[in-house]
Amino acid sequence: MATIFAACTPRSDVLSGATRDEQFMADLSQVVNGTALPDYLDPALFFRNTFPTRGLRELMKAVCLRLSGKGGEVSPVIRLGTQYGGGKTHGLIAITHAARGMTGVSNVGDFVDPALLPAIPVRIAALDGENTDPANGRQLEPGLRAFSIWGEMAYQLGGSAGYERVRNSDEKHIAPGAEVLRELFGNQPTLLMLDEVSVYLRKVERAFPDASRQFTAFVHALFKAVASTPQVALVYTLAVGKENKAQDAYKEENERAAAALAEAESVAVRSSTALNPTAEDETADVLRVRLFDNVDCSAAGAVIDAYSRLWANNREGLPAEATAPELKEQFARTYPLHPKLLEMLTEKTASLSTFQRTRGMLRLLARTVHLLWRNQPNDAYSIHIHHMDPGFEAIRTEVNEKIGQKQYANAIKADVAAVPGNEPALAQRIDAEKFPGLTPATSYVARTIFWHTLAYGDAARGVSPEQLRLAVCSPALEPAFIEQAKAAFLAEALFLDDRPGAPLRFIAEPNLNQVIGRYMRDVDSGDLRAFLRDRIDKLFNLPRGEFNAILFPSGPWEVPDDLTDSRPLLVVLNYESTAIPSDLRQPPPEVEDLFQFKGAERNHRDLKNNLVFSVAAGNGIANMQTLARRKLALEQLRKPSNQQDLADYQVQEVNRQFHELDLKISQAILQCYRHLLYPSASPMTGTALPLGHTIVELTNPDSPGNGQMHIERVLIEARKLLTKADNPDSPTFVAKETGLSGRGEMTLQQVRVEYRKAPRLSILLHDTPLLACIRAGIEQQRFIYREGNQVFGPGDPTAAIQISDNTFLHTMADAKAKKLWPRAEPLRISFLPDPSTIAKGGAAEIAVTVTGGVPP
Repeated sequence: MATIFAACTPRSDVLSGATRDEQFMADLSQVVNGTALPDYLDPALFFRNTFPTRGLRELMKAVCLRLSGKGGEVSPVIRLGTQYGGGKTHGLIAITHAARGMTGVSNVGDFVDPALLPAIPVRIAALDGENTDPANGRQLEPGLRAFSIWGEMAYQLGGSAGYERVRNSDEKHIAPGAEVLRELFGNQPTLLMLDEVSVYLRKVERAFPDASRQFTAFVHALFKAVASTPQVALVYTLAVGKENKAQDAYKEENERAAAALAEAESVAVRSSTALNPTAEDETADVLRVRLFDNVDCSAAGAVIDAYSRLWANNREGLPAEATAPELKEQFARTYPLHPKLLEMLTEKTASLSTFQRTRGMLRLLARTVHLLWRNQPNDAYSIHIHHMDPGFEAIRTEVNEKIGQKQYANAIKADVAAVPGNEPALAQRIDAEKFPGLTPATSYVARTIFWHTLAYGDAARGVSPEQLRLAVCSPALEPAFIEQAKAAFLAEALFLDDRPGAPLRFIAEPNLNQVIGRYMRDVDSGDLRAFLRDRIDKLFNLPRGEFNAILFPSGPWEVPDDLTDSRPLLVVLNYESTAIPSDLRQPPPEVEDLFQFKGAERNHRDLKNNLVFSVAAGNGIANMQTLARRKLALEQLRKPSNQQDLADYQVQEVNRQFHELDLKISQAILQCYRHLLYPSASPMTGTALPLGHTIVELTNPDSPGNGQMHIERVLIEARKLLTKADNPDSPTFVAKETGLSGRGEMTLQQVRVEYRKAPRLSILLHDTPLLACIRAGIEQQRFIYREGNQVFGPGDPTAAIQISDNTFLHTMADAKAKKLWPRAEPLRISFLPDPSTIAKGGAAEIAVTVTGGVPP
């Protein structure tokens, strides 16, 4: 499947970025008087850059038939009706060249039958509303000015003599009659063109209060004069739609002009011919001819099929039109322009009074094509809305200066696209931080929302989430990814409209996020530090927790080394002084110091198997602090005195965010404190100390719980922590690590203390696993338990083992050496014969047998 770079070849001036504004500024008056740029003045160059639309061909045919006098024209009056900047002026320039014979044009037949071109000179008058100056008068020649369109028409048709014929009408702004106008035609073929009437009316109504009535009188006389004079054609433009309703920023003037012209038609001519120079389905053709030397339409099929499959596979998240055959057909007509790009330009941007439809599109798209071919993004299978990057200077200038939307400059800078060299905008930061190396989906989302914001009227501004996904998605960018980017962008954007029910669009003033941001910047660092310490304390220091939490110790002297509290220690280090980088290579020095030493004298720590360390991840601190800072800012914003400038919906949003942040802050703290270091038989690299390392992940972020439960879970999974229900360590291993193997005999209290000293052993939350280990050692004939003079060994009934200074554990070897085991038989002494059988005073030999007992 080909990208646009393989399928299309831009025109050289577009590719190089050498297009000039003047190339897109068609000026009818300059063409008529011979002062226009070659792009418009030279017929050959003009028609080389012009697509022969159906409407243009019909217009040229109708005008040429009328001027030639051959007959067959539908009407002497032709009305061109499209939206402002919809190709009308271009059509008028085309018929001007046709009236002058189209000299040098090699493909005349593509536009009009060559036989219809006038054979004799044609008088031409172009009345261009944009160039009129009713208040000051437009200079015709030194010492001569015209204040009305009829004054200008008279001068163009008859020079200064023609103007003198209507001078009084011009200066007093009173419309001349039809007879005077007929005199100006001079019995020659005459082409009259009336362009941008709405612009003229807006100007003239400021200078002459009665302007609308006189304009109506003028067009009545003009239509009558044209209809009654052979070989005279009048072509006028009107930017209205159905039922003479206008939709652009000159709506009122257009509708007044339409009413006057319609009335004149009904009186002076039976009907006029209404033509549209560029139909909706031909706009893409017009743009293609001007932007590209070549477009490989055969490559379009595979591209459009890929888009169609994408739309079908994601139909649930896209508007219904995505799977309708009409969209695919439309794409085939607009390629390489995405249909949603053209739709947005024609329906949204073109509604602005400052944006002249075709020429505005050409300017924007010429800059966009130049930028695309310069950067060549590998996801460009068609030209989307998001390829119009307002961060590019030429496009940003179009927005601020040409289209006149400078009010959104701060929104562009903060949220959409920063000027190269400046701090990145929000969308750019999100792409760099969350989607590095991937398609810049967030920037695409932001740009698309921005362009949909530029429209006339509140109802037209903005885009729905479904339409956004359809406009942005491509074979290289799935809607699901777009949704992720959109969610991240909406959460932080400063200039998005945050009103309930509003579509996705930007506003000129900062939204609630910006207000919150201002309060966030005012949060005192000491308040932030205290707030986070309190939240961390609540998550890790639990009165009934399995660990005795020591929060933010300043040094070894603040970490006990005794068993006053029988629980193992959970040492939570201060994130401001100790943090682990993403490329952890060794334990932090603070952890090693606390693990080895105790007290102010820095004696060696004994109970090394009685503490674990929770340490912050360096890359998680900023998020934790930002959320905490936002919480404190919202707390201030909830005060009535600070809500006076907030709308009701913003007050509700402040309260909602304030309460939701509790969960987010807990999540952020636990995700930040994800590094756990603990005594281990398998130490981590980079240290000679028996310290292991693991990551504590949240299993259910929506219900994070507390810090101790996650640490407990991770240590249990690693068999470093033993609960009541866990199997004990091996008796042999315990004997070795506690020193019992070498000493032979220890009190059970000593065994328990030594257990807390031995880093290779498990950490005991309860005595149960230790008691189970002792019982297993007895059964395996490795231990002997002694309490006072009572000895318990293999085969004895289970003893109620007590851990105290008066109970002892012996190795089997020690017990045997000390004659404690095997246990001695009871001492028995027998006499033969039985002494009771010997007579008193008699003599007898007695044999004494001694069994059992302990020999001396």
